[in-house]
Amino acid sequence: MSITAVVATFNEVAHIGRCLDGLLSQHGLDEELEILVIDGMSTDGTAHVVRGFAEFGSKIRLLENPYRLQVHAWNMALREARGEYFAMILAHADYSPTYFASCLDVMRRTGAGAVGGVQRSHGEGALGRAIAWCMSSSFGVGNARFRFAQQEEESDTVFSIFTRCATLRDVGGYDERIPFDEDADLNYRLRRIGVKLVVSPRIGVRYHVRHSLRALALQMFRYGYWRRFTQIKHGERVPLRVYAPAVLVAGLVLSAAAAFTPLRAFAAIVPLLYALFVAAAVVRAWKALHALALLVPAVLVTMHLAYGIGWWNGLFRLGRWPRDRRARIPAR
Repeated sequence: MSITAVVATFNEVAHIGRCLDGLLSQHGLDEELEILVIDGMSTDGTAHVVRGFAEFGSKIRLLENPYRLQVHAWNMALREARGEYFAMILAHADYSPTYFASCLDVMRRTGAGAVGGVQRSHGEGALGRAIAWCMSSSFGVGNARFRFAQQEEESDTVFSIFTRCATLRDVGGYDERIPFDEDADLNYRLRRIGVKLVVSPRIGVRYHVRHSLRALALQMFRYGYWRRFTQIKHGERVPLRVYAPAVLVAGLVLSAAAAFTPLRAFAAIVPLLYALFVAAAVVRAWKALHALALLVPAVLVTMHLAYGIGWWNGLFRLGRWPRDRRARIPAR
């Protein structure tokens, strides 16, 4: 057996070296490992760092992704992979020294067709720590269990998927029409054909969150916008948490409109309820962040409004997106 670890990059010079070091330092692994770095034409020296590794040309291969987007990188790698197993690797995440061994162990013990670790969010600086807390809390992400699960459990989606290449090929690979929610779409399609997904805190992975509110807002807007695609394709499987930010945005807009009508007495209800929700989050965050918990309101508002606005934008722009087209099936 062998594992193909796929690292999709675009201007990841700050993270790629540490990422590859972690992959090359895996323990407890009898399987052979190949590392495919699929680079989206980086301009910051990412490819230069990759070529500088002694293992380049043997364990490490570098391919160019002219489309730049990650979804194309995953399918390119699926066509090129020599391993039995496919590991989606994010350059801005750190993987434990026993990551692959733990993935294989969880698959064997649980009978899962695909597994992933708990996405332990990590941020640098005061704002980064607040963002990381929100990304790992139900206040920020609802019941997205893969972000904060404390025990091994079946899940509707997994982070940084580890599965067999044959399993991915069976469902046609990644849908290249969905550039920023492609992993959720893939997970729904896997579940549709009966693949069991398991998230396990034993699979160690640390995710580096965005470092500014602007970058966070762009990330959340894209998630909300493209989640419309997965809702159109998989409406019966998309969890209710996806609708919460959109409902919030609608409630705030209607509240603002009501302030200028005879219903003005009710205009403050939604803003007040959300303010209480955010205040509760600050209280919960204080134990972990202390004074930095005062940054939590700005982070939560950014996350929820950006996601919700993206969702509504996607609703009107993508409402007639065809349901019957299939993902591109990778050729060997």
